[in-house]
Amino acid sequence: MLLGVALATALAWQAGGCGSSSSPPDMSEAGPSDGGKPEAQAPDAAADGSLPPLESEPPAQIPEANRLDVSSTPVVYDALRGGVWTANGDVGSISYVDIDTPKLIAEIPIGQNITSVALSPDFRWIAAVDRSGATVTLVDATTRDVVRAIPLGTHPRAAVWDSWNPRYLYVAVEDDGAVAVIDRSLGVFVEEIPVGRLPSGLTSPKLRHDLYVNHRIDAMVTRVSLDTDTVALNVPLAIQPADPSPTVPQGKPFAFESGAMVQGYGGDAGTINQGAGNILWMPHELLAPTHPFQFQETVFPAVSDVDFSVEGGQEITTDPNDPNGVIAGRKLLFDAINIPDPTGATSIMSQLCAVTMHPNGEVAYVLACGSEDLLTFDLTSGIAVDLLRNLPGDHPVGVTIDTLGQRLFVVSDQSKTLMRFDTAGGDLTQHVTELGTTIPLVAKDTVAPALRSGLTLFYRANSSKGTLATTGNNWLSCGACHLDGFVSTNKFLFEASDVVNEALDARIGHIGLTDLFSTAPTPTSPTFNPHDILVAFTDMGGLSPDRTGATRTGAVQPSAPTAAAKTMSAEVAEVVARDLPVGPTWLLPGAMPNESYDTQWCGQCHAQEYAAWQQSAHAHSAVDPMMQFCTKTEVGLVGPQFSRLCAGCHDPVSVRLGDTSFSTPRNVTCLGCHDVSRLIQAGGNGDVVATAQDWTLQHAATAAAELPRLRSPQFCAGCHEQFVPGNGLSGITTYEEWSGGPYAAAKPQTICIDCHMAAVASDAGTTVADHRFVGGNVYMATQYGGSAMISATNAKLQSGIMQIAPASPTSDGGVAVKVTNVGIGHDFPTGVTDIREAWVELQALDASGNVLAHFGGPDASGVLPSTAARLGIDIADADGGILLEHQLSQTARITFDQRVPAGGSLTLNVTPGTSPPGTTELDAVLYYRNLRTTYYQAATGDAGATSPSIELAREKVP
Repeated sequence: MLLGVALATALAWQAGGCGSSSSPPDMSEAGPSDGGKPEAQAPDAAADGSLPPLESEPPAQIPEANRLDVSSTPVVYDALRGGVWTANGDVGSISYVDIDTPKLIAEIPIGQNITSVALSPDFRWIAAVDRSGATVTLVDATTRDVVRAIPLGTHPRAAVWDSWNPRYLYVAVEDDGAVAVIDRSLGVFVEEIPVGRLPSGLTSPKLRHDLYVNHRIDAMVTRVSLDTDTVALNVPLAIQPADPSPTVPQGKPFAFESGAMVQGYGGDAGTINQGAGNILWMPHELLAPTHPFQFQETVFPAVSDVDFSVEGGQEITTDPNDPNGVIAGRKLLFDAINIPDPTGATSIMSQLCAVTMHPNGEVAYVLACGSEDLLTFDLTSGIAVDLLRNLPGDHPVGVTIDTLGQRLFVVSDQSKTLMRFDTAGGDLTQHVTELGTTIPLVAKDTVAPALRSGLTLFYRANSSKGTLATTGNNWLSCGACHLDGFVSTNKFLFEASDVVNEALDARIGHIGLTDLFSTAPTPTSPTFNPHDILVAFTDMGGLSPDRTGATRTGAVQPSAPTAAAKTMSAEVAEVVARDLPVGPTWLLPGAMPNESYDTQWCGQCHAQEYAAWQQSAHAHSAVDPMMQFCTKTEVGLVGPQFSRLCAGCHDPVSVRLGDTSFSTPRNVTCLGCHDVSRLIQAGGNGDVVATAQDWTLQHAATAAAELPRLRSPQFCAGCHEQFVPGNGLSGITTYEEWSGGPYAAAKPQTICIDCHMAAVASDAGTTVADHRFVGGNVYMATQYGGSAMISATNAKLQSGIMQIAPASPTSDGGVAVKVTNVGIGHDFPTGVTDIREAWVELQALDASGNVLAHFGGPDASGVLPSTAARLGIDIADADGGILLEHQLSQTARITFDQRVPAGGSLTLNVTPGTSPPGTTELDAVLYYRNLRTTYYQAATGDAGATSPSIELAREKVP
């Protein structure tokens, strides 16, 4: 009955046509208003009225009896037309399929990588989210015409319509940490609602005018009130407790795609049914804190649920004493998910990613996208009761159900096919069975065959798919951890991964690598080395005919691969190459830069900024002998391709021109920043996208539009954050230090440019940003900046950067010196911290202030002993040997780490010697060099050389 009302309403509304003056039928009732949304403004072109409205008047609200729970998904059933809409991923299209014929009716080109489709509650519009193209496109569901593409931030992922008020579409925008609001009637972006990092799946429930937001990595559900478009609460999800056995499910909940509401069945209080209609089910994984990786103990499948009928919302936990054995809370392998295989052992599945509910309210269907399985759950007991293994198609990613609950539809991302299944009416005594054959969704796969093969392997963990060149069957998939390849989610994967003891092992990724996946210019190069790919396969259960790894007879050796194993590795390396790309550098180039618009050309009009830039470290980032020494060291250890990691930040324009060798260094020029069009936020190493621009066209408008991005701390993080590809070890953490400190938490924030690009008076009497980027690089200021730059750098360091408290004697005869960071927005020291050098020494002074003796500082050669009262980091190899030349490729451990966080303090102990005659005062002095003496001596070849040092603070010892 309700379906008939909805269909009649939708048909009547559609009769008006797009932009028609006809009004929709009256569906109004007491319900939500527009929730105080700001007046809709379109980004860019819409502000001047150039974009006409898409509808003559807003749609009517949905009557309470007709509302449905809706969740974001890559496949949606169209009850009005009786077909299915699909998002076709990286071929950049959506499709509409007649499921009865069955037949592909239309494939509609949209963009680059379509990850979500959403059908409006009145069946009028299809919204398609292009994650790579950063748009959401509105398509007329009747004519299938593309009507408007609306630009969003970086990496939008999923969309869902307001199930109460169909005027508004909500889009999760990952790298903005927000949900974008789209007004379909005007066809414009309205506002963003900050919700926290990496929002992924969205659910609009029928019982509450809310939006539930899953987060891709974080164990949290955010509830947004759609009456006010504000966050009402965040509901945390519990970490699964550690277990002595590493094969028992444990770890952090992560890898959330979406969810579904448990629908309205009854039940007694205290059972799983208590929150009927208010419970959000969320399939996901658990990331265990075990390292090195092992395919049986790294990730585990799980389903968690949150009850929003409880005030404030809370995760449901299971009562272990429930007399009926109901598993009301988290569903785990070997517990709620415990279906025996033909041998009697528990069936193992990988990566639960999607869920849909049967309309009878008693059954849930959960998709395992890695192992390519479909689970059936009895909702009244919370237990999986059936398992359909080895689904046809490659990498199923979305599941939906028809209105009557008779058929399920599953879309496969890699094979680009649609599957249909008979649910037996939701009868739990029957099995789900396949209906017919798979339906192709695209006319042509636009992805190159080798890359498609690599992607299929990257995401597959289906041990039934047949023999592979490296093992008897498939393994834990790469995609189980690297959820979207190696782009935006990678950074947060690093943060979610625990380092138990960095002094013993600071790596969070693969170990035993030789060149950190840098391999060769391309996977098809004759010099391609499959070693590191094969090492990763070993971690995931590959290379051995025996999946358990117990039998190694016939195992492929990474150092001596077979021809077939090398070919297979090259296919997976295509994925690495596309995303890293072939790197390791995260600079994802757009069009070739137009070199004519750079440096001196800019300086013709921006003379003051150009002159300031010439004094900066940025202007010499690629020619600096200290950087070149480091690059040559790594190239000698790993190979010439490793210079790409350095060039992505130190010479970005040259990288875009195809030169990563520093043979024609350009440094960080104007285009190195001002050509950046998007931020990827993959964890640093130049994780930006740059686009060639004609800077003679709309120069002022283009530059002004870019300023918010260039001023953001996330932009600076593109280079002032660094990790080691392959093993995930942190190399530079400046942005992370800032974001976790008081300056980021303050309202308003103190951001990077506030300190490093402060406004200065211009020649024209106005103000401009200081393009000297003054910081703490004493060496670069001395080497390239001139006297004014040296003075500015010293002043920056000395004017409120550090303070030391009056030193006090300790019980063992030493002196305790408390060092406080009172003015730096990040740790001190920061950056390439292992080659920074800061220390506290004691100085004996006579009555005239002359220094008679030093205690605890550098030795006679200028080298600071490891036992000194020092600040910084020591990186070490796997055996604990200190690496003094910044050999990140060899680093496995951080054996020393003393830094003073922003707003924090650290106490250092110094032991004085015997003061010489004439001593009248003992001072504690804090010194800083931004180049460690051992590194500087190695780089210059001068065993007696030291880089410039500066005194930061001095206090008299009582």
